[in-house]
Amino acid sequence: MDTTTLAQLGRELNRERTELVATLTTRLREDWDKHCENLTISDLIKESQGVPGAIRCLGERLEKVDAALCAMDLEIYGLCADCESEIPLDDLIKDAAEQRCPQCRASNYYHHDPATRRATAGARKTV
Repeated sequence: MDTTTLAQLGRELNRERTELVATLTTRLREDWDKHCENLTISDLIKESQGVPGAIRCLGERLEKVDAALCAMDLEIYGLCADCESEIPLDDLIKDAAEQRCPQCRASNYYHHDPATRRATAGARKTV
């Protein structure tokens, strides 16, 4: 991936992280009377996990965006979290926080049951 594209995706991720932090802080304060103004991103994500609905989804997205930014810092951005193959650039342009290649997304080891929000082991893909 060229440095211009990488920088553009980094700016997009930073912008989204800033917006998510602001939205989560406001929603947790207004809807749940939680004081989150001085929390770290990790603490904010933890706070959102205990809240149902949209706030929890915002926290999950913040976690994914923050992980992508950490991958950029470690210079492993764009590599699949499962098999370490390159994630197609088109996938990263659609969602700059994408963490898995198409093959691993199709046969992810963990499958989430939306009713219980618990991860259950699925058939492990052979790499």
